[in-house]
Amino acid sequence: MSDRQKGLIQAVDKSFPSAEHRFCVRHIEDNLRSLFKGKLLRDALWKLARCTSPTQYEREMNNLKNLNKRCHLWVSKIPPETWSRSHFSGRAMSDVLTNNMCECFNSKLVDGRDKPIITLLEYIREYVMRKIVTVLKVIDRSSGLLTPYATQIMESVKKEASRYSVHWNGEDHYQVTGPYGDQCVVNMSTSTCACRRWEITGIPCRHVVACIWVKGAQDRSVGRPETFVKPIYTMDRWKAVYSYKVYPINGMSMWPTSQVPIQITAPKLKKQTGRPKKSRKKSAVEREDGGSRKKSKVDAKGKGKAVEGEGQKVKAVRKTKPKGSNTCGTCGQKGHNKRSCMKNFAD
Repeated sequence: MSDRQKGLIQAVDKSFPSAEHRFCVRHIEDNLRSLFKGKLLRDALWKLARCTSPTQYEREMNNLKNLNKRCHLWVSKIPPETWSRSHFSGRAMSDVLTNNMCECFNSKLVDGRDKPIITLLEYIREYVMRKIVTVLKVIDRSSGLLTPYATQIMESVKKEASRYSVHWNGEDHYQVTGPYGDQCVVNMSTSTCACRRWEITGIPCRHVVACIWVKGAQDRSVGRPETFVKPIYTMDRWKAVYSYKVYPINGMSMWPTSQVPIQITAPKLKKQTGRPKKSRKKSAVEREDGGSRKKSKVDAKGKGKAVEGEGQKVKAVRKTKPKGSNTCGTCGQKGHNKRSCMKNFAD
């Protein structure tokens, strides 16, 4: 998952030619905002990203074309297999659309970014060591076949599956019908559903869970719906991932002296003007979302009211004391202050 930088695209294609390279939809939205204005186009972009079937993707693309032909042409140039769930393969078993996982990791390294390289590496090593211990504590408190997150997803899927009816054709195909005209075909022999959610994420969708219940009523050896989840979501796999540890090391004063004759000197540093910035640069989406928050109304009896609106600037009203309300600290009288009190000049 990357932000569509040309250098990253070439590097991934060269270093990992068989990897599935996806683009962050949030960064695609940033690029779209710089060319096309309007919330309708941004919402249409996210609808395209959340589509799970090619038919649904084509329908949303036609809707975008009716809204703006130039925007439709710009979006169509981005390969859909890199940013839309409708064209994702089942290799990764993940339907994430943004690189928030990388952003979360980067946010934990803010305090160590301006440190020297060895200090920065030590900061990362200590953070990863603490993170593994934190996850191991969660694993000890967890129980069941699936991880807590997968269990939460399955519970919500079961609630949705209770509203669906299933028609069996006598083999491995099932027709599942639900509310709002939702009707899909499930093939239990190939572990596929027409909505492609099971294929993309590895977790049975509401159509598949309804089929499992009907099939389980006929054959009790089918098992629970949780047994149809891919092994990557099981507790055993979670424990195996965090079975590797990051070990502590001694301080720099106890490190052995390097026997390499070459000594790498620090590069010449040219100090830039101004204070170094530690906070990251916000994207256009974050800047616009921060400026479009509704301003609170100022209720001060004619002092003025803030105007509510998206992106509107509101002039702040400064509250001042009424004229002649100052109290002198020397004589205690009102109308002047201690500096201009006449008692100071009485002598």
